[in-house]
Amino acid sequence: MGKKYIDEAMRLNNATYNDYYSRLKMLAISLFKWEGLEEIGGNEEFLENALFKYGRACFVKDKTLGYLTLEAQPNNKVNVYNNPTQIVATGMNYNKIYEVDVNCIYIKNNKLTRPTFPTIDLIARRLYEVQRSIDVNTQLLKFPALIEGSTKTALTLQNLLEQYSGNVPFVFGRKDFSLTDCLKSIQFNIPYNIDKLEIEKRQIWNECLTYLGIENANTDKKERMITEEIESNDELTKYYLDCFYRPRQIACKKINDLFFEGKEKIKVTINNEALNLIIKEINDIINMDSYTPTNSNLEGEENE
Repeated sequence: MGKKYIDEAMRLNNATYNDYYSRLKMLAISLFKWEGLEEIGGNEEFLENALFKYGRACFVKDKTLGYLTLEAQPNNKVNVYNNPTQIVATGMNYNKIYEVDVNCIYIKNNKLTRPTFPTIDLIARRLYEVQRSIDVNTQLLKFPALIEGSTKTALTLQNLLEQYSGNVPFVFGRKDFSLTDCLKSIQFNIPYNIDKLEIEKRQIWNECLTYLGIENANTDKKERMITEEIESNDELTKYYLDCFYRPRQIACKKINDLFFEGKEKIKVTINNEALNLIIKEINDIINMDSYTPTNSNLEGEENE
């Protein structure tokens, strides 16, 4: 019985982490919308995944395939500001060297050229730890005692407990066997911590939203915050958003200047529609009923 339950616990551990990681990654790679990119042969999904995973990507014009958005691997050639002057553009069955700002534009994920996934990985792990603690607390409340029986009754007790843990009603009866005669139980005073763990999960989730630059990440606290604190939090959220948004805007301008004679052929904007849909869905899942995203600051940034 021990190995079975350990295997099931490990499966649930992995499934819980992967679920949170996938949700958060979906949100992270949907922050921005690249207008005009798909029409000329680029791929928005591949581009944002490259920025998420590696912190950098590139826009090139291949002599045969035309315009492409690819992963970028800098080589050892850099300028005085330690920025690459030559990169290796890579994709599926594709690997070519390009000169930056000559026949290629280097795209950064943020000001540090840092990928998003390490932070998302850490946050997903923290959410997984809290959620699994909630699951364990729930199970302990269901089994608030250690049951002791004889070796002769071990298999019978195991079958009964498996039915109980599977929420299956059971009736047991044998002429020569009495549960009350051969069982002892040690009662545990299991505390109810689910409400506290849910608050912790919200705080971790809010921290992630703030990091991604999504307004109202701490809405559930705002009624207890003074005006200065709210404004300070909003400023931090705007700053985080700008760390991701500004490098993409700079890359768009360089692409338009180099390949399209300054015409605004490609444009990057904040994907407010997708953000609102994704946030609502995930908030419903984790019961954050008090959180109503408005993203007003995102619209202001876009208008600017």
